[in-house]
Amino acid sequence: MKRHLLMFGLSILIAGILFVGCEKNVTTILDEEAELEELVLDEENDYLFDWGIDDGSEDNLFSLNFRMSYPDGFNKPLTPIENVVRFGRIIKQRYPRTIIYRRTARDSALLFLERVLEGRFVIMSRIGSDSSNADSMVVYRKPLRHIVRRKAVFVPRTENPQGRRGWKLKAISLGQGNSPRSTIRIQKLVVINTAGDSLVFTDPLKTMMQIPEDIPRFSRGEEVTVQVYLTNNTSHPVYHPDTGATETVILHYSRSRKKRGRKLFTFMGTNEDGVNIYQGTWKVQEAPRVYHVIVDVIDNGTIFDSDPEMYPYNSVTWSCPYIVER
Repeated sequence: MKRHLLMFGLSILIAGILFVGCEKNVTTILDEEAELEELVLDEENDYLFDWGIDDGSEDNLFSLNFRMSYPDGFNKPLTPIENVVRFGRIIKQRYPRTIIYRRTARDSALLFLERVLEGRFVIMSRIGSDSSNADSMVVYRKPLRHIVRRKAVFVPRTENPQGRRGWKLKAISLGQGNSPRSTIRIQKLVVINTAGDSLVFTDPLKTMMQIPEDIPRFSRGEEVTVQVYLTNNTSHPVYHPDTGATETVILHYSRSRKKRGRKLFTFMGTNEDGVNIYQGTWKVQEAPRVYHVIVDVIDNGTIFDSDPEMYPYNSVTWSCPYIVER
């Protein structure tokens, strides 16, 4: 009888130890997840910056000053917007990032980040020859919803493994974004610096870059060329009457968080595989620090046709951090 009581007591003791251990592990995991969530929701982290396509106001919209003039018999928009002067995005709602947490190892955590941006895509069309006066323009607005994604890897700080803020950002992927049901697919990006060295990206969310060693670096005054390879399976293409392009491609590059430069890409043609090729170059003039460059592809129907049902907001973006060196 005493033997049975002893065994029963030992069982209770072991179960209690295991319960306390499990409770401690669960608490530790929850604390880690809360700390990581706090880190990835930090809007001041330059590496996680993800809303660079926001033009802020209609005064900041991309200046195009371009007229789509279609010859007789040319496949043109059903409800065309003539004399487009400006277009861009006004983001009204930046929802907090949503997070999928995955502990990949004892000393590593992989987080999948996603954020929804909502607002309006705005097109300004000139009336007559005066584009300097807002009263001389017709403004078109389309509902906008753009989802941006990125992966991030965090590791413990070796100098402070126990306390709060015990994690640091170790690696990030490129950013990828798109409108719902976008018809555009970026196949490849090629980035070429002044020396002729090139970087090739084919899958943004599988391209993980260690911080800071893998982040692209450019010197002030350097000219950087970006080539974009893409397809667009829209069922209602709007062709540029001179080039045949069915998209407009823009490069957004940083001057600061609130001031961004923009560069219109040139359509280089379509290769034998039916892939459209665009190219643009920008001169790095920013002060030394971390920035983001965004390749922004917009279906021509979004810009040059006023029907939001036939031609809703249709766009894809890829983004990459870069470091400007002294």
